[in-house]
Amino acid sequence: SNGWHLCNASDFSRDLAFDKKAIISFIQTSQPKEWAKLQSYYKDETESKFIQRLFKELDLRGMLDVIRHGITDSGVKFRLAYFKPDSGLNPETIELYKLNKLFVARQVFFSSKNNRSIDLLLSLNGLPVATIELKNHFTGQTVKEAMEQYRTSRDPKELLFQFKKRALVHFTLDPDEVYLTTKLDSVNTRFLPFNKGFN
Repeated sequence: SNGWHLCNASDFSRDLAFDKKAIISFIQTSQPKEWAKLQSYYKDETESKFIQRLFKELDLRGMLDVIRHGITDSGVKFRLAYFKPDSGLNPETIELYKLNKLFVARQVFFSSKNNRSIDLLLSLNGLPVATIELKNHFTGQTVKEAMEQYRTSRDPKELLFQFKKRALVHFTLDPDEVYLTTKLDSVNTRFLPFNKGFN
């Protein structure tokens, strides 16, 4: 609802730290001519070669830069997202913007070393942009416990949590408060309030 699509947590690749099925689908739908051109180079290896290039570019330039500027493979430029145009004068840019897909996945297993999971993962066209740990008063937990969880049991060396490489922001939520951080740094992680306030 509200433009979000529920996706299967098992589609998230622990090794790549993104959803390659969603990314390939977005590219093929939004940029069919470019995809066909890439296929003329790589034939049956097109998907795997594209994913390899994307992985390398994310490692080299980071998530934000890749989302903003796309990637180039074999001279073919690909956009990983389309931004909302400033005006409605060009119908084509509006249609491209509408091709973006926002995904939410629950209980996403992110590590190849253990079976730890994140409560919610928000993605844009299959690229992870935000992680969320949820707490509620029924279990006697608040955002403070979620902050502690990020500090102590979310390894900043895990690909999903590596600064700038994958998820751009990490949220802690309970029914009353929301906090965020953009950089996990174990016990030194600092959280900022993202609250509307209550009472």
